[in-house]
Amino acid sequence: MLSTAPWIGGALVAFFLIDRLGLWAEERGWIYWRRKRAQTGALGSALMELNTFTNPAAQHVVEAKDAKKLEERENDDPPHP
Repeated sequence: MLSTAPWIGGALVAFFLIDRLGLWAEERGWIYWRRKRAQTGALGSALMELNTFTNPAAQHVVEAKDAKKLEERENDDPPHP
């Protein structure tokens, strides 16, 4: 029993550190961890980006979406669903 206590304590510390690392990365906008949720269209946007590798003609759609998002951020308009 005494030899398992350090393993359990170490696992708890490791989980805590992983959680803190996830929150830190979330603050930087790199990932979605606990506090923020991914946007509903995030998966679709990611797939559209991948589609540009196999279908270069789809590149203009991605560029148009990125330009629209940038314009909304500059104007401080709320994003449209």
